[in-house]
Amino acid sequence: MDKIYNFRRKKVGSNLDQFNENPDKASDTSTVFPEELRGARHRQADPRKIWYYLELLFSMLVATFNGKYPVPKKTALVITLALLYLVSPIDISPDFLPLIGFADDIAVLAFAFSLIKEDLEKYRAWKTSY
Repeated sequence: MDKIYNFRRKKVGSNLDQFNENPDKASDTSTVFPEELRGARHRQADPRKIWYYLELLFSMLVATFNGKYPVPKKTALVITLALLYLVSPIDISPDFLPLIGFADDIAVLAFAFSLIKEDLEKYRAWKTSY
């Protein structure tokens, strides 16, 4: 039993000298934010923009099927994967749960729109010039 409890005890301050080698170089634990982040506010999603991008997406798909506008491969892949996830019976949270079931579907749509936003803006510029 002596061997189990036989360990060397140190005083609390005995290792302090290795941490205080250079007190001028002590790390600052305060958080410093860049100037552009200090005045920034959190932007909330605007439902009108979501509907606008959804209408723009459907318009782009119609123009593609009519052969007027070529959809970039990345956009086609993102749209296909997002639609496959939406119609798939396998979800992160099941759709029969009220509100929670559709939260993952909305998150997938929001993520997909964030990935193809540039292509939708290019299509909007093409559509206004056409």
